[in-house]
Amino acid sequence: MKNLLVSLLFVFLVISPVSAQEVVLKYKVSWLGLTAGKIKFVIQKEGPLIKLRARSKTIGVVKLFFPFKSEWTTWIDKNGYPVKSRIWRKRRGKEVLKEYIYDQKRGQVIRFKKGKRSVYKLKHFPVHDELSAFYATMNLKLTRPGEKHLFWVFARKKDNPAILRYLKQEEVNTKCGLLPAQKLEVEFGFESELIKRSKKAFLWKTKNLVVKSQGELAIGHVTGQLINLDCQEVRP
Repeated sequence: MKNLLVSLLFVFLVISPVSAQEVVLKYKVSWLGLTAGKIKFVIQKEGPLIKLRARSKTIGVVKLFFPFKSEWTTWIDKNGYPVKSRIWRKRRGKEVLKEYIYDQKRGQVIRFKKGKRSVYKLKHFPVHDELSAFYATMNLKLTRPGEKHLFWVFARKKDNPAILRYLKQEEVNTKCGLLPAQKLEVEFGFESELIKRSKKAFLWKTKNLVVKSQGELAIGHVTGQLINLDCQEVRP
């Protein structure tokens, strides 16, 4: 539980395609019925690249026991793969910063941490990081239950498989009332940069937006709701 808000990032890092200079998505996060935190996503054009930025923090009662802030920024190329990324987090007063350079042609990732440079060779490339993989998820067209898609994601010093499955169509409760949604399962089978315990998440997708997300923890689960949803845009 000490990584509560960190865990939420992987669960909620799913973003709609860029259709303007900037897209902002805001999520309210709850745990065991308590408002636990908030996450803000910003997608921007930056020269020939697209900049993805996710900020999260605990709030309210949860903040008293688990004070946490983080910011993950990834720059992706025209094909949707990361060029570089920056991951910063602060937990209980302790700060950690990691920076990555992705050499997709040579199949290697360079990490900078505490002034130390490390190089990791990849078996599968080009490769995503967690943020770019979920950005790509929203552009996938899954048409029938049972369909799945494999991503290769760099995490914990190597490339790892992450499987996205379309489970079923169902209605989900949102700020705009009940909406039809695709229920997706994400099974990432590795310990990510952000999640320490959970290896599975569920996403409810309506018109290229994840309106609800859920991740399992050792005690209960965390849920995210998109709070700045445009009702006119998503209603049938």
